[in-house]
Amino acid sequence: GMRRSMEDTYFLDLNFQDRGWVFGGVYDGHGGRFASQFAKLYMHHYFMEELNMGLEPEEAFKAAYERMSSEIKNQQSGTTAVNFFIRDGIIYCANAGDARAIVIKSDGHIQLSVDHRVENPEERKRIIKMGGVIQYPYVVKGLRGLMPTRAIGDDYFRSVGIISTPSTNRYAIKDDDIMLIAASDGLFDIMENLEVEDLARRFPDLDRFIEELSKEALSHRLATDNITVIALSFKD
Repeated sequence: GMRRSMEDTYFLDLNFQDRGWVFGGVYDGHGGRFASQFAKLYMHHYFMEELNMGLEPEEAFKAAYERMSSEIKNQQSGTTAVNFFIRDGIIYCANAGDARAIVIKSDGHIQLSVDHRVENPEERKRIIKMGGVIQYPYVVKGLRGLMPTRAIGDDYFRSVGIISTPSTNRYAIKDDDIMLIAASDGLFDIMENLEVEDLARRFPDLDRFIEELSKEALSHRLATDNITVIALSFKD
């Protein structure tokens, strides 16, 4: 991207806990790098601690997001997050904010995450109910505005309805599924899910897919946002 400061981070472990599990995350920070760096370093640990205490993966994500958010609340920065945990053929997904996770299937695609932005009617309703002020596309407090309606950190915006509670989902991988893609909103601001799906179908080889995706992104010269993408192929 063209932005001078890079506040996106990501984490990917293809042999998580040495158990053959997969854990990944894309974190798109704002108001400084602290929150997105913190998430990159600690989210998988927090998640694992909750899992070890007996929580199901979706609940473990919720607990980890809340804990992280309260731990960095005296910081100025915040971050959106999308995470996935794959175990025994099931993808568990969590997100707060507008980063996305999508599965490219043999016929179509499915978005596992939820876009937390004021365009989302449920989110808009929730923000207004909590006394938030919307100046499209921002939730505004004082002189500051925020696009994602959920995020980790951002204590300043808590009072106007910005929460860290993630949306969660689970999905059983099918034999003919092609790819899992998790990316920051920078990608989806310039490409629809359908266009990403089309590219994945045309270039099932991961290296080639990422190469084509980068070309596509760079051709949008107006795209000034950072773009971070994790792509996993289900084809061996």
